[in-house]
Amino acid sequence: MPVFLLFFLIWILLSGKITLAVCLTGVAVSALFCLFDRKVLGHAAPSAGKVFGRLGGSLRYLCFLFLEILKAGLVVMKLVFTKGRDMNPELIYFHTGLETNEAKVALANSITLTAGTITVQVRDDLFCIHTLNRPLAEGIEKSEFERRLRKLEK
Repeated sequence: MPVFLLFFLIWILLSGKITLAVCLTGVAVSALFCLFDRKVLGHAAPSAGKVFGRLGGSLRYLCFLFLEILKAGLVVMKLVFTKGRDMNPELIYFHTGLETNEAKVALANSITLTAGTITVQVRDDLFCIHTLNRPLAEGIEKSEFERRLRKLEK
């Protein structure tokens, strides 16, 4: 049911207006998309409790990520203005304990979104990270990002 509501909401937003015809067409199209999603793509419909349970954890993670992005931006700004050209860019490799591809992608994107680090490659559980300076990537192997994502995986 949550997937159906998501499809229907997207239909309404893209339509730009709410009329009886738009709503009836949206119900039909959303039902067809749900059927396609289940039969062709093989996705099982998640329960509403599971969706809303993960939503809270995901929102907390996004708030944490936003704060980390701000803090990293300030650190990089200070590094650029004080050290300038004396930075030592470096590639760092580390293994993660995350199991799902979704969590690994979220970790890679979180690392890239924080200033001063970029995820270069992810292969299985091995991450390659480029950093402007070694201190920017200290503790990345067992970061708070990974801990929070591991909690969301369960």
